[in-house]
Parts: sequence; structure tokens; C-alpha cells
Amino acid sequence: INIKKRGKTKMLYSDKLTFWLKEKKIYLKYSTYTNYCNVIHNHILPKLGDYQIEELNNDILQEFILQKLENGRKDGKGGISFKYAKDIIQILKFTLPFKIDVQLPYHPYKVVEIFEKENQITLINHLQSEITHKNFGILLCIHTGIRIGELCALKWSDINVQTKMLNINKTMIRTYTKEDGSHLSITPPKSRSSTRMIPLNTWIMHYAILLQGDADNYVLTNRDKPIEPNKYRLYYNRVLKELDLPHLKFHALRHTFATRCIECGCDYKSLSELLGHSNVSITMNIYVHPQMELKRKCVELLCDYYK
Repeated sequence: INIKKRGKTKMLYSDKLTFWLKEKKIYLKYSTYTNYCNVIHNHILPKLGDYQIEELNNDILQEFILQKLENGRKDGKGGISFKYAKDIIQILKFTLPFKIDVQLPYHPYKVVEIFEKENQITLINHLQSEITHKNFGILLCIHTGIRIGELCALKWSDINVQTKMLNINKTMIRTYTKEDGSHLSITPPKSRSSTRMIPLNTWIMHYAILLQGDADNYVLTNRDKPIEPNKYRLYYNRVLKELDLPHLKFHALRHTFATRCIECGCDYKSLSELLGHSNVSITMNIYVHPQMELKRKCVELLCDYYK
């Protein structure tokens, strides 16, 4: 699909996007701003920037999105994800003066990956038998469901030994824009609801007390310098490879935590708050995927009901 560029106009869409970014910079969380910058500079401007705003319409935008889904990655290796396409559409809605009516093709729901119980137990046993600060971090995620950025930003002062509480009030992220380059930042969490207190069980507290360092040291390094998420992911991947376990993304620990909590009978509202979600429906729709054995229990209950 080829999207033609029009001639010079009195108001180019590129001018509108540049002005919008400049206007929004002071109001947005820096990581959100960098995401908008990258979406605009890498995808929207090259294809739509030379259009006059009045020339743009939903037909052009629909063609643009379909093209991106087909072969729109910057590295030329196929199409962008549906989530990224939604980010682009959101910016179009923010910056164009007419109602955006762009549809995404049907795509099957992608079920999130979780660890099988046997593999999870193998991982836990290894981490406990060779306990280090880095291994403790993986255990902490297994027992709390925190995100990798939240984990990397943790200091020992965020773990209260007396109350057995974990304070999540920041996250670590590496951002990149053409104007600012690459930056490692520690910022407030993903959303307002992500700032939360998580009770720690006796099991995980045993290791927290064993490894506890100075209050201002980072938990994963026990030094005043942190390890950033990308490097910690590499360590996690090496552990899985060493144990000959299926390669699941680090975020699978969070998915697994949510699923196990439901299997143990945790109520959805409590789980939603533990995960830092703004409402229960997010928890149920994205993270909680009961295993077949639980589904079988549900239908078997009917046997007793009809006796």
C-alpha cells in the first residue's frame, strides 16, 4: 500500500505534531512523553507529516494503519503489534480535529504465558538453594507479582521488617528520544493505583531478613548503584537456561502470581490491589487465566448440584 504525500500546504500535520509534543512535554510523565516522541518520529511523521491537516481523513488513516500492521516495523522485520497500532491511533485522536474511525483487523486473543507448577517449583528450589540478592529478586516477584521496573528500583528501605510490608512507590525505566538520547530514570510507578503496599509472607521475609543491607542500597545489588531492567532480564534468562526450563518472559512471573492467587482462593478485589490495577476487570481480563483443572472443578460441581 502506498500512501501519497501531498504538496505544500498552509498547515502541515508535521507542524501540528511538533507543536503538540512541545505543549504536552511539561504535563506528561517523561516515559509517556518519550513513547509519544518515538511513535510520532518513527511512524506518523514519515508517512503523514507532509499532509495538510484538512487533507487527512479516515480512509487515509485506515490505509496507514493497515500498512503499519503489514510491514511497519522500523527495522523492516514485519508489521507492528496491535498494541503499538492502538498507541498510534490514540495519538491521531489527540492531534486531529475530526472523529477518528479506524478499525483494526480481527486477531485471536493472545493468552498470556504462565509457569507450569512443576517448572515453578524447580525454579523456586534453585533460587532458595543458591540464595543471592539477584535470586531473591526473582523470588520476590514470584511472591508479590511486582513488575521488573518496580523490582529494579527497590531499596532496602522499601521493605519494612517490623510490619512485613513492601512499599512500591517508584519504577525504573530506560527511555530514548532523538533529542535527549538514552536515559535511565527512576520515576513514580506506571499509574496512580500502582503506588501500593504489599504484605510479605513469612517465607519471603525469611530471605529478606537474611540478605538485608543498608537502607539506601538497592535490593538487587545491595549497593548504592542499581542494575537496570534489561540487564536483569539477561540474568533471569540465564537462570532459566541453566535449569533447562521453558523460556518465558520475566513478566510471566507476574501472570503466574495472579493465577496462583486465584487458585488459592484469593478474592479478585484484593488481587487487583496487590497488582496495582485501577479496577478488578483489568485483573480478570489480562492476568487471571485459570488452569484446566480449575475449569474441570467448576463443571464437576454440577454433578453434586443435580443429585
